[in-house]
Amino acid sequence: MSERAEETARPASRSAWLLDACAATMERALGMRFVEEVTAGTIGDAAYADYLAIEESFVETAARLHGLAVWDAPDRTALERNARAVHALTTEQADYFRTARAAWPVPARPDAAGRAAVLSEFALAAAREGGYRAVMTVLFAAESLYSTWCTRAHERGDVPAGPIADWVSLHAGAEFRAGVTALAAQVDALPADIPDEHLIRWFGGMLEAEIAFHDAVYR
Repeated sequence: MSERAEETARPASRSAWLLDACAATMERALGMRFVEEVTAGTIGDAAYADYLAIEESFVETAARLHGLAVWDAPDRTALERNARAVHALTTEQADYFRTARAAWPVPARPDAAGRAAVLSEFALAAAREGGYRAVMTVLFAAESLYSTWCTRAHERGDVPAGPIADWVSLHAGAEFRAGVTALAAQVDALPADIPDEHLIRWFGGMLEAEIAFHDAVYR
């Protein structure tokens, strides 16, 4: 990993420092083939069918991660934020996948979710290692990535109408951006005794897993 924990001049907040320290990995993630094709409106039906399957599987993992964060929340604000996230993932986002799969012209390949298990595996392993601290860090990485690329695609892209545009809009909206801001605040509030290398390993590793995850629809 090329991130520079020691050399990077630290911004005012820990979340901003993480984004800066892992900027190279974030840029590679933002340049993923999947992101480029969705933004340009060239994503194929088969690739997006597989994406629906693998992303629905990870959304279940994200609900579990936020559930763990509810259990270990250090204060009421963190408890309520993570509880709201569990609710959104198991209602609004679950409804999206049911509707999108029913409307999509082709089904996913039977092994699609299994080929993209890397993201859930990394996030759950980090959670087992670092508990609440790791959960906040990996989710901040994932949601920062999605907020950035979906906002760009929504504002400047040629995203196909229908389920794809609906998904992009969901992650470009004010409510999702507020969730990313809340995650940043929770990262900023993590104890100062967490080694920088742990945070970079969790944050940067989550972005690397996101890249492998999205590339799976083309394998």
